[in-house]
Amino acid sequence: MVVKKDYSSVFRAYDLRGVYPKEVDNNFAYLLGKSFATYAKVKEVAVGYDGRKSSPKLFENLKKGLVECGVDVVDIGLVSTPMSYFAVIKGKFDAGIMITASHNPKDWNGFKLMLKKAEPLFSENGSLDLLKIIESEEFMSSKKKGKSKKKSFVKDYEVFISSLLKKFKTKKSIKLVIDQSNGSGINEVNTLKKLFPSSKIINGKVSASPSHEPNPLSPDARKQLVAEVKKQKADLGLIFDGDADRVCFVTHKGHFVRPDLILSLLSKEIKKGPVVYDTRSSQAVADTCKARGIRAIMSKAGRTFIYRVMKDEGAEIGAENSGHYFFKESDYLDNAGVCAIKVLNILLSCDESLCDLVKEFEKYHHSGEINYKVKNTSKAFLLVEQSFSDPVKSLFIDGLSVYYDDFWFNLRKSNTENIVRLNAESTSKEVLDKHLQRINNIMSLVK
Repeated sequence: MVVKKDYSSVFRAYDLRGVYPKEVDNNFAYLLGKSFATYAKVKEVAVGYDGRKSSPKLFENLKKGLVECGVDVVDIGLVSTPMSYFAVIKGKFDAGIMITASHNPKDWNGFKLMLKKAEPLFSENGSLDLLKIIESEEFMSSKKKGKSKKKSFVKDYEVFISSLLKKFKTKKSIKLVIDQSNGSGINEVNTLKKLFPSSKIINGKVSASPSHEPNPLSPDARKQLVAEVKKQKADLGLIFDGDADRVCFVTHKGHFVRPDLILSLLSKEIKKGPVVYDTRSSQAVADTCKARGIRAIMSKAGRTFIYRVMKDEGAEIGAENSGHYFFKESDYLDNAGVCAIKVLNILLSCDESLCDLVKEFEKYHHSGEINYKVKNTSKAFLLVEQSFSDPVKSLFIDGLSVYYDDFWFNLRKSNTENIVRLNAESTSKEVLDKHLQRINNIMSLVK
């Protein structure tokens, strides 16, 4: 008797992801191709992949499953996730799949699934149906096999990104240091280099063994960038994650600028709203929008949730505090290259540095994200809610958000571990420290 492998752990909240080949293996890729063809009932799928060692093998097996079910596969090559979105939309394909595990370690891999117009397929709108199809083995059959061909969108994508750079009368020059993180953001980095020739690129070679963790939120991952910015006396540093759907910025002094502060800065440039932000973001985002008479909408964290709110509301811009930025110009999808150009437009339009520009948004003391490993996450939430029982308001958009006049916090559960994540902010460091200690004491009771 052949025991079937359980692939349920691969199906995450926003995409399919796991350790290769322990969780995500070649057979899963093959079955995913067959199940996707069965579920989506499409004729043609564009498939891209990142630079991980396992990506080519997964691509071949995914392609085999799709082709056996009569689906034509368009190989768009080694690309970033935003470029795979662009290709699906530009090429008017029925659907798309990006093979990547984003910022996860090198022994991971996964799949981001898209329908027409790069609409994300995730746990809340259909991806779990693929698991049911795999488990039942009820795949569609086709007498005629699909075909496979290659198509490049490099030039089209470069034109799109470049077109967003504004032309200014002043000839101000900006020196950049760009950390590609050895990831698949080749075209984003090459386009920026063409637009800003004095740019210094580090970790620009795609590698299955990156020189640092491909997660721009990690201080350790930013060390090389910070050192190079100072060495080159650059005006700005940019760092992309492994599949270049996220970008983070450091100032000429090497200081990290939180994504919610970048969103506040970008919000000052739009003529109308709304602006979408996640539950972890600084109150500065809402303050900035209110001062400009623009509606700010809070969303559950996660790229698929931000995308959905963006599209439903017709928002101009949105971001989550992990470094995903969403724009109307990119069909409400996250695009790190677009974000980089938007920030550079602001710097080119004035005589101030990024350090100076974000000062007005740094009026609150923020904790950063604090992770607590606990045995009973439900009990942790209950105790925190009971302890903070007299707030001005409480929200349950994404976990628990509690607001007082001088302090607020958001507590969220991890999708995959017994971890609760805390983000807190206050008008004073003393108040912030006091309440953080209060929460620390509660968490020590449920370890």
